[in-house]
Amino acid sequence: MAIKPLLDVPDGSSVFVDTNILIYHLLEDELYGIACRYFLKRVETGSVIAFTSPTVASETLFIYLRGWVVQNKNVAPKRVLSYLKRHRSVIEEVDFQKTLALLGLLRQLPLNQEVMQASYDLMTRYQLLPADSIQAALIRRRHLTSLVTRDGDFDHVGGLDVYKS
Repeated sequence: MAIKPLLDVPDGSSVFVDTNILIYHLLEDELYGIACRYFLKRVETGSVIAFTSPTVASETLFIYLRGWVVQNKNVAPKRVLSYLKRHRSVIEEVDFQKTLALLGLLRQLPLNQEVMQASYDLMTRYQLLPADSIQAALIRRRHLTSLVTRDGDFDHVGGLDVYKS
């Protein structure tokens, strides 16, 4: 349908929230964080109804964890996964409360076999990566027409208004 600025999401809208919106807010990104913070404040006050998925929740938690490890353990980003596999107890040091509270503002859409089959169809139709095709399938199943993201992969998905930070 159309690509619009994140700040233009109308009051009363129901939208799907992609991982990068949450991460830009959590990591206080200098370029995109302000618009994401403002948008999420609108979700918190109820002027926008926000949906997401278990995939987004998992990605958000892992990216937040990765950022914490890079910053606090001085580990190169490409080495974080192997570091965490060797030092699993470091996870106990991370305060996930802000991340969990943020995810708690969003309504989780469930995955099921029908969504997974639809995601495969969308993956091949629009050449989407698996996580993005799952998001697109959930959006369609819930009859949503809007997505907030920074990801350009959704720009060509038919029937979807994409709001970008």
